Amino acid sequence: MQAHAMTDAATRRKPLDAWLHRGVAPSDSADLRLKKVVMTLVSTGIASLAIFWGGLYMATGYPVSGAIPLTYSLISFTSTLYFFRSKRFALFCFSQQLLILILPFALMWSLGGFANGSAVMIWAFFAPLAALFFLDLGAARRWFVAFITLLILSAFMDGWLQGLVRPMPPRLNTLYFLMNMGLGFILISMVLYYFVKDRERAYQELQQSQAHIHQMMMTDPLTGVPNRRHLEERFKEEMLRMERYGEPLSVMMTDVDFFKTINDRYGHGVGDEVLKAFAERLQAKLRGTDFLARYGGEEFVALLPATDRDAALNLAERMRKEIKTSRIEGYDIRLTSSFGIAQVLAGETADEAMARADRAMYEAKHRGRDQVTAAPNRQPA
Repeated sequence: MQAHAMTDAATRRKPLDAWLHRGVAPSDSADLRLKKVVMTLVSTGIASLAIFWGGLYMATGYPVSGAIPLTYSLISFTSTLYFFRSKRFALFCFSQQLLILILPFALMWSLGGFANGSAVMIWAFFAPLAALFFLDLGAARRWFVAFITLLILSAFMDGWLQGLVRPMPPRLNTLYFLMNMGLGFILISMVLYYFVKDRERAYQELQQSQAHIHQMMMTDPLTGVPNRRHLEERFKEEMLRMERYGEPLSVMMTDVDFFKTINDRYGHGVGDEVLKAFAERLQAKLRGTDFLARYGGEEFVALLPATDRDAALNLAERMRKEIKTSRIEGYDIRLTSSFGIAQVLAGETADEAMARADRAMYEAKHRGRDQVTAAPNRQPA
């Protein structure tokens, strides 16, 4: 299912983005996914530019120099396609770094050394930079040593190479230098863009995952209403709001009468369906500002902001009648429920208000169940 979801997501991407993600596997971590995308971007970018430079060198009278980047482009794209098929990322990284390191030096040698080809050396820097990003500092140092070694070798060969190729006109040399630098910086900017974009995407996914986990921690999995932990947090918020604005706050506690009998007679599966239906009927009668939570077992608690004792009593009575006249679909079960109401008093804690609502509910049960009882607006003696 996860792989199917990723495939659907890939088809909705833009063509370039879809290409860059072809080597990404569903099981990849965010870090590995980013590395695969960036390496594919670097290899594709340089291989595409190599086609441009190959044609340009051929058009300006340097056929051998033109053949080198064209050959590089063919090998690079073949390596990328092989990676997409095999998923061998380590081999892909090594082959691309080797190609990126060798190409500028081979092109510079074909142009007659530093005089004509020094501008292409910017591309060789991608090899140690890629090692630093994809591997570690030690690997970057080794690739940099390889770069320096080829640079020293080129210095020894420079005099001999200059005699093999006709000099490039100064203006053309300057133009090529500016183009190489400009295109190199454009590619670096694209890499940074995808790096930042992917980090933002990973951060958003992390936030969504954390929010989902938090939601799961705060929700009763059976009924879908908030659980006791969420109730405790919300109660604190409502208490602060009551103190700030001076509006009344009432607590309603209720449960299903004879719920144990339902479980024993019909089984726990039916008991679960009863609890879900009970929660739905309670929620249907509440306002958007009210808060319903499963307190435990068959007990539910509703917080009623801006609601005094009498208004809460009337609401509970309507709920009681609604539940009594309703039926559980598929079963001949008639539900009744008992309610306890308590208006939160000044200076009272949440636990104290809950305790008064709890006592009121059990008083309703003691009186015969299927009733609503409200606690007095004073602390018990």
